[in-house]
Amino acid sequence: MSLHLGKAVDDYLIDLKDKLEAVADLATTHAKQAQHEYTTRYNLRTRDKHFSEGDLVIVLATDNSGKLCPRWIGR
Repeated sequence: MSLHLGKAVDDYLIDLKDKLEAVADLATTHAKQAQHEYTTRYNLRTRDKHFSEGDLVIVLATDNSGKLCPRWIGR
């Protein structure tokens, strides 16, 4: 049983490859643009933090294996 699709198989595969490359480029461009927009939006709410030696800060505890362990350590 053979199907005649109007194109040779080689032509179809070359056309498919070209279309997939074009769509991959479009997806990459869209992802870069979306990442830039996310970064810009995030950076609007951030504040520059500077600490000096001797300042009191709160640090996330590295070993918080249980629910009763403190999650933050004041230093």
